Amino acid sequence: MLSFRKKDGAEPKLDLSVEKLTLTNTITIEALIQTLLKNNVIKQEELLDEIKKMRKSTTVLKDEVRDAGTTDSK
Repeated sequence: MLSFRKKDGAEPKLDLSVEKLTLTNTITIEALIQTLLKNNVIKQEELLDEIKKMRKSTTVLKDEVRDAGTTDSK
């Protein structure tokens, strides 16, 4: 696990909004994906297939996905 400390060794204060935390996580995931693709650890098709499988199996986003689909049809 990555650990970030100030130069004086003190624990940093975390002043992150949900938006900042989401953006930070998104950038981190994108960097990881790009590194895996660049080093031929995973193929883009494999990644997309895995994302599709995870979307089908998760219950967290099902309502949001359904609601987004109905919004588009209005």
